[in-house]
Amino acid sequence: MISPGSIEQLLNAVVIEDVVGDYVNLKRSGSRFKGVCPFHDEKTPSFIVSPGMGIYKCFGCQKGGNAIQFLMDIDNMSYPEAARALAARYGIELIETGNRDDDEYKEKQKIRESLQVALDYAADFFEKQLHEAEEGKTKAMPYFKERGYTYETIRKWRLGYSPEAWEAFTQTASKEGYKPENLELAGLIKKRENGSYYDLYRNRVIFPLIGVSGKLLGFAGRKMSSTDPAPKYVNSPETELYKKSDFLYGIFQAKNAIKKHDKVYLTEGYTDVITLHQAGIENVVASSGTALTPNQIKLIRRFTPNVTVVYDGDTAGIKASLRGIDLLLSDDLNVRVVSLPDGEDPDSYCAKLGGEAFSDYLHLEEQNFIIFKAKLLLSECGDDPIKKSEAIRDILQSVACMNDALKRNAMNQELARVCQTDEALLAAELGKLLRSRNLKHEQDFIKEVKQVTTASGIELPREELTDVFQERALFRILLLHGDSPWDDHTTVSDFILKELKEDEQLLFNDEMCAQIVSQVKFGVWDKWPGQAYFTNHSSPEIASWAAGILSSGYELSKAFADNFIHVKKEEENYRNDITAVFLYLRKKKLDNMIKHYTKSLQDPETDVSDTLEMLNYLNELRSRVSKDIGGVVFTI
Repeated sequence: MISPGSIEQLLNAVVIEDVVGDYVNLKRSGSRFKGVCPFHDEKTPSFIVSPGMGIYKCFGCQKGGNAIQFLMDIDNMSYPEAARALAARYGIELIETGNRDDDEYKEKQKIRESLQVALDYAADFFEKQLHEAEEGKTKAMPYFKERGYTYETIRKWRLGYSPEAWEAFTQTASKEGYKPENLELAGLIKKRENGSYYDLYRNRVIFPLIGVSGKLLGFAGRKMSSTDPAPKYVNSPETELYKKSDFLYGIFQAKNAIKKHDKVYLTEGYTDVITLHQAGIENVVASSGTALTPNQIKLIRRFTPNVTVVYDGDTAGIKASLRGIDLLLSDDLNVRVVSLPDGEDPDSYCAKLGGEAFSDYLHLEEQNFIIFKAKLLLSECGDDPIKKSEAIRDILQSVACMNDALKRNAMNQELARVCQTDEALLAAELGKLLRSRNLKHEQDFIKEVKQVTTASGIELPREELTDVFQERALFRILLLHGDSPWDDHTTVSDFILKELKEDEQLLFNDEMCAQIVSQVKFGVWDKWPGQAYFTNHSSPEIASWAAGILSSGYELSKAFADNFIHVKKEEENYRNDITAVFLYLRKKKLDNMIKHYTKSLQDPETDVSDTLEMLNYLNELRSRVSKDIGGVVFTI
């Protein structure tokens, strides 16, 4: 156990905005700091850091606490691990008493600690082999020098070397008391069929993989000769510490520069990042040769919304990676592109031009991603109208990923000029793509609102939570369209029932609706029983209710048809109707949460600053909901 006095001393020394700032791009807001929450997806920033009180708080997902709790939440640490990490950072010696028993240290945490110790030992070993061993100094050091790396750069990035002998690391680590099983679990050695072990990275230069907090997560070993038939890289396998889809190379070294410049350059390889950093361009990271993942994009968004992708001068490679950029656009990032000359990559071209000239090149040559993609695809179409139409449709797929309507409209106008195509025609085609894409956007928005309303922990009167007209509208859609497709994998009933099961705050006032929701939550049916189950039910009450629900639709005036005015029919619009109903029902909860916090301001013990911040966030979210559902009202 760590003594309470030590914890108090530690928390008095901790600068919480610096700790949180390692993971989130914080902007000063009065006496506090504000940013996008790293614990859940959100568009409206709801994450606050209060230096005066030494705490953080998210008004969206309700996570909060001191610096120790923050590290526990974001790095999946135990309380002692987080405290020790902060103590090491601030040079404070913790006083620990008692024994570490199994109750305090779960097995998973023991594994993580053993992995971390093994990785840290391996990094020291590889560095010593490069700087002190004759083999490393004569074989590996010249490789780094040829790439133009200075001694300071080699030390900064903790570059190393793994000897050519099959068991050099394995034997040395074993003599130091490290168990082979733990070394294998850390991805450092591999087991032969005869039960012996060999080094995974033998005869390779080593690039340590360092996470956003500065912790060592794994390694990449690169061969030194182009004539060597072995794979170019050998990378750490996935472990409890290293998840490839969550990692960006150089993010720890680059994050301060990214925040300073409010922009990140995204490259492909380790050497690209190191060379650019050495040249003074430090706001650069690499995706490590993989397609961008949602978690990597989320990591970027913590620090900046502005991304410039630096492409190698290889048209085939550029085309292969275009689709991944759409993920950046979908996450509301501003994406620009720089294409290098044929045969060049950021590493080689920066070395050729020098840091200042290469920086100027990046600044002058970057262009909007959509325009870049349009010029690239159209250049390959020639005079073929079919190829051109396919290229334009592909370009519009990317435009449809943009959530901002004004940006989409501006892009559409520019594309009409670049593609030499009628703007109205492009707008019509874009509209078709948007209608398909909006379904996922709405689902994400439903989740965001649900996160807030279910995490609040506020008990509100049942009768204030819902609207019986909207409840009945939801069940009308369920009865009519339960077996219709919601998306490629689920039906309407799958989606609605899942929402009802997961949201404890979604209470129903209509007696029959409430009964059905109760049966849903208690799993009375394996799947939705269908319309006939209710209309033909043995209970007259249930059958009558279902008939009433189904017969309360509307008919359009004949004048609409006579005047050729097209109005979407119910069977065409059920997805939008479902979204609107759920948002309306949860808007009622937001309304009541706003009333609750407004009333609490009258309490002298209320933290006025926090409450006003919460009210501001809730009102912004409510405005988004109101804008989304517009003036639509469902009546039964």
